[in-house]
Amino acid sequence: MKVSLVGKNCASVSLTVFFLVLIPSPSAAQMPREAKSPEDGYQLAATIDKGIINDQHGYLKSADGTCLFYRYWPAAQQHPDNPVVLVLHGIGYHSAPYKVIGDALNPAGIDVYALDARGHGLSCGKRGSVGSPGKVREDVSAMVRLVKAQRPSAKFFLLGESMGGAFALNYAKENSDQITGLILLAPAIGVPMGQFFRLSNLPLLPYYLFWHNTPAISLIAKRLDESSRDATFIAARRADPLAYQKVSFRYLREISALVKNWKTEIAPRVKAPTLIVQGAEDRIVSKKDCAELSKVLAAPNNLELFPGVRHTTLWDPDTQKILGEVRKWVEEH
Repeated sequence: MKVSLVGKNCASVSLTVFFLVLIPSPSAAQMPREAKSPEDGYQLAATIDKGIINDQHGYLKSADGTCLFYRYWPAAQQHPDNPVVLVLHGIGYHSAPYKVIGDALNPAGIDVYALDARGHGLSCGKRGSVGSPGKVREDVSAMVRLVKAQRPSAKFFLLGESMGGAFALNYAKENSDQITGLILLAPAIGVPMGQFFRLSNLPLLPYYLFWHNTPAISLIAKRLDESSRDATFIAARRADPLAYQKVSFRYLREISALVKNWKTEIAPRVKAPTLIVQGAEDRIVSKKDCAELSKVLAAPNNLELFPGVRHTTLWDPDTQKILGEVRKWVEEH
């Protein structure tokens, strides 16, 4: 379903406000232990679940020496010209659950890679931090170089989900010439203002004003239920030992910095064809901002809205339909 975009321009909303939709908790963060080396990462995985890295996988180093973990789901029929999709995950998450993308795209002869962001999953780096925009761009660049070295003749697509959409836009700002296409699933660029003005957000105020580094914002409380229609996903997300349960305002501000001034400084510089996908019932990411993004992108693009779908597009009753549209778009480009 292609959507024509109309309406007034919508001012950019800080991603700090974006994550105010999440219910706070004053207790300490619940995060997996930090990995300091690939060996440490493998030990961490073994203590959590010996089957957590059954996929093809590996480590690479970013420009500053940080070790980054990735997974690889190849199509059954291997060919050097198979299109490749690199997946960047959402807030506080990691690559393993994104096998859902590999399962949907592999039968069409599309290979899928997925990267654990620094400080997340089995990657090295400080927990509770994504790094500066420059470091994030270097991390994605390192992974892109690895894939292109392995598959030099393949068309290359970058896919970012929610927070991963901010990662992808931060990369594409300076590297559009390195990608065949950009796929943004509910990219984290703004929030409906109605989410900001909620009494339930008041307990966050002291953390916002004084305790920026304290993990006080829950990623698994009531709003998780409101972000997805898939009860199985919700239960799995709450129990996931590799995923963050709480984050700090500092963490959120680092994410916000990735897409600062996206209207004027990022969108006009994205030249690669772009697909934007969002649920019509998404109350986490602003639909107006996604529509505005589609309008100001320099590249040709489509905005696809799916009726009934909430913020989480990859774990929803309509996920296969959504990924069918992604597969079709990749094949067309």
